[in-house]
Amino acid sequence: MPKNNNRFVAPIKSRNGKNTTVIILAAGIGYRMKSYGPKCLLKVSQNKTIIEKQIDTVSLHLPKSDVISVLGFECDKALKVLSDRSRIVENQLYEETNTAESIRLAINNGVRDSVLIIHGDLIFNPETLAHHDFRRSFAIVDSKHQFRLNEAGVTINDWQITRFAYGLNTKWAQIVFLIGKELQMLKNICRNREKNKMYTFEILNEIIDNGGKIAAVEPENMTITDVDSSRDLP
Repeated sequence: MPKNNNRFVAPIKSRNGKNTTVIILAAGIGYRMKSYGPKCLLKVSQNKTIIEKQIDTVSLHLPKSDVISVLGFECDKALKVLSDRSRIVENQLYEETNTAESIRLAINNGVRDSVLIIHGDLIFNPETLAHHDFRRSFAIVDSKHQFRLNEAGVTINDWQITRFAYGLNTKWAQIVFLIGKELQMLKNICRNREKNKMYTFEILNEIIDNGGKIAAVEPENMTITDVDSSRDLP
C-alpha cells in the first residue's frame, strides 16, 4: 500500500457510545472573532450554534456518550446554551495554556473507556462521524483541501499516522478517537502540568513516538470547516 493514500475509509462498526466520553475543546478566544464572543456560540444552520450542532451529530452516532464541553473565554455565555446538553468544565487558564490543559481538566472530571476529542470551532456534517471502527484509536483526516494550508497535516503509512506536522497536503481534521493504550498515554501526558501549553497534535505525536498507533480515517462524503473568521460561516 502506498505511503499516502487518497482515501482512508473505516469499516462500519456499530456503537451506542455508552463507554465513550466526548470532549469538545471550546476554551479558546479566537482573536479574529473575539467581538462575537466564543466561536462555539456562532450561529450556523437551523439557528443553532456550532457547539449545539456538534452535540447533535455526536448524539446521532453515539447517543449514550458522556459529553464534556471545556469552556474558557466568556464561559458564562456558553453556560446558558449548554447547561442541559453537556457537562461543563471551565479552563480558567485559557489565555495562558493550550488544549492540553483543557483535556487534562476533562480527564480529571472523569472519562469512560474511550474518548472522542473534537475541536470546538468545527462545522461538520453527520457523515463525518459515521461508519467508524470504535474498537481502535483513529484520527479523521482530509485530503480534499477543506482545511487551510497552514493547518496541521499528517504523514501516513499503511493507514497508520506516522506524524502530525505543518506543511503537509493531507490535513488532520481536528477530531481524534482514543481507546486502550493510546487513551492511557493521553492521560499520562496531560497529567503533567508542565505540558499544559501543548497543542492536541503535539500530544498525538508524543503518543505515536511512544509506540501508540492512530489509524488515519477519511469518511466518505465528509464536509467539514474550521471556523477562523466570519467568512467561514455557512
